[in-house]
Amino acid sequence: MEKEILKPISLIGKDGHIIEEGWSRHPLWKYERKALKYSPYRIKEWDYYQIKNPKEGYFINITFSDLGLFSMISLSYVDMHKTAYAMQSALKFFTKNRSGLAENPEDDYAVTYADEKITISIIKKREKRQIIANCPSLTLPDGRTGLLVDAVIVDDYNESMNIATSWKEDRRKFYYNEKRGPMATHGTIMRDMDLSSLDGSYSLLDWGRGVWLRSSTWLWSALMGGEYMLNLGYGFTDRSPASENCIIYEGKAHKLEEIEIKIPENLDREKWTVKDKNGRLMLEMSPTVNRKDYQDYKLIVSKQDQVFGLFDGYFILDDGKRIDVESQAGFIERVYNKW
Repeated sequence: MEKEILKPISLIGKDGHIIEEGWSRHPLWKYERKALKYSPYRIKEWDYYQIKNPKEGYFINITFSDLGLFSMISLSYVDMHKTAYAMQSALKFFTKNRSGLAENPEDDYAVTYADEKITISIIKKREKRQIIANCPSLTLPDGRTGLLVDAVIVDDYNESMNIATSWKEDRRKFYYNEKRGPMATHGTIMRDMDLSSLDGSYSLLDWGRGVWLRSSTWLWSALMGGEYMLNLGYGFTDRSPASENCIIYEGKAHKLEEIEIKIPENLDREKWTVKDKNGRLMLEMSPTVNRKDYQDYKLIVSKQDQVFGLFDGYFILDDGKRIDVESQAGFIERVYNKW
């Protein structure tokens, strides 16, 4: 049985351990940097947004992270029709969690990173989040140059998937995460000098805070339709208190237990399968494009395969209702980090 947290609670106790591990339908744990008895170089914090436009068949991925030793800012554009992607990222070293990210998911905040190649600003005020991302020299898969996104994400405070767990190897290492979506998204996107509306798009948020082992590997899959989001993943921390596997359907969380993601030998061409142990989820993903990001700075190593594709299958809600999935675009990623 997975443990559901039902009331607000502090995240970290005086002994440096999570006070109560488990999952919740809202971000009930209170994260405080001052409570962490670790060097700021070891604390990992990130906000990751993904915008999906089903009409035109593209994804926009925005990462704003401060990983203590360095911060990583990234903007990518995945074109499902062209089966290709474009990406620009930037690293800044020795940031020590001073980038301005909020301590908790519901806090208002504003952060900006800017250099000659990429600018990203995120502003959260109450139920709205504005993301402005500009990369004037980015060459897109269709040959156009320049990407400017001005998106407003509307958060209606539905239920979300929240988890707080630790590692067996060291209970003072922890992971606190919220996955939220799908959230209605409006605004504009400019590719080269061509301006289009983002209306009809929706977004997810992957919000993470923690202190990690030196090396970790994980699998994560997210799939958004207009009325649902699937969040599926495992591979790090002890998940005996709770998994992060969940269906968000019409604003309500339907919890899943353990799942298995079968990784094909050829990540880019062969089908991936995802299923749970209780017969409530069965999906196949036909890969379309692999957004690869391999970095090796010796002290820091990252190998990321974020494989986008079309999902077919079904999932079953708590009340037994079956929802069929047909050619729905989403992704599965496999990531190794030494950080």
